[in-house]
Amino acid sequence: MKKMLAMLLVSLSLTSCDYTEVEHEVGYKGKARINPWLAAERFCGKTGNKVRSLVMWTVPGWEDAVWVMPTAILSNASFTRQMEDWVSDGGHLILLVEHADAETNDWSANEPEPDLEPALTDMLDGMGITLKDRESGKDEMRGGTVELDGKSYEIDATSKTTVSADHGRPGVFASVASGDGRVTVVTDGRIFRNRWIGEKDHAALLDALVRVTDYEGNVAFMRGSSISLWDLLGKHLWPVLIGLGLLIGLWLWKNFTRFGPIEDAAGPSTLRGYDHHLEALGDFQWRLDRAAGLLAPLRAQILERGQRLCTRSGRRDDDFFQFLAERSGIPRERVFRSLTEAAPSDASVLTRTTADLQLLLQVLH
Repeated sequence: MKKMLAMLLVSLSLTSCDYTEVEHEVGYKGKARINPWLAAERFCGKTGNKVRSLVMWTVPGWEDAVWVMPTAILSNASFTRQMEDWVSDGGHLILLVEHADAETNDWSANEPEPDLEPALTDMLDGMGITLKDRESGKDEMRGGTVELDGKSYEIDATSKTTVSADHGRPGVFASVASGDGRVTVVTDGRIFRNRWIGEKDHAALLDALVRVTDYEGNVAFMRGSSISLWDLLGKHLWPVLIGLGLLIGLWLWKNFTRFGPIEDAAGPSTLRGYDHHLEALGDFQWRLDRAAGLLAPLRAQILERGQRLCTRSGRRDDDFFQFLAERSGIPRERVFRSLTEAAPSDASVLTRTTADLQLLLQVLH
């Protein structure tokens, strides 16, 4: 045994296991995983701004000075009209085109192309900004340096869409005044996301965009996506459909024979009770005109036993029929009829009379 153990240890010592360590980034954890603008929000908060974090569309308030949001949210004329009114009153709208939705994975190479809705492009055209999709076959637009308020900022932006102000040279950044406010379009939203905001001059550009407006107020970050009925149904309707299908299945199992419990092989007995047989027998005897002959022996026994019991009870001179009624609980009229009626008028009367006589005979034992 010891030799075998020693040989096993020697063989294990001579064996080497090769392996390769692979690191795979999957993203942030905690709040940073669900909020791609968390670092930008905290940066703006540390620079003395009041920050609002929004997860769904809401109308900008008078206390909001800057809004940072994906262009995909402005998918209808109602939203764009409300934004135009807010910008004309002094608000600064910063629109991010690509890589801007909250559901976008910063560690994934697959990124759907943004849909430039007519309501969005019409709003920007009215403000002097042209936003276009990159023509097929051409390289992506790259931006290295952008200018804002006379200062230059180095960024690392790449996008399939282009933006230009006042029909100028297409690029990845454009910012124009509109009314009392301002509109800024950044085609690559990654420069302000958690993973890249610390690179180059991304944070400095964000701070400059917040400070470029004279209107003071909150800085709002909206981390939403475009509103789609089919997306909402796909995310939230399937539990309701499963519950509804389960209820329908239970209802079918309960109400339909093929879904219900198995029936007994033998059906219920067709035999009738004793009262039905007695009624049928009375009807047969009545039709043969034998009712008087059937009732006579019962009446004779009742009269004989009743008179004897009445005498022993000291009620010889009392009403005999009332005495029997008190003993049996049958009304006096029915007692009198069952003992004196010559012949019943029909089969049902014969059955009832026979039953009364049997009860009288039973209580007189």
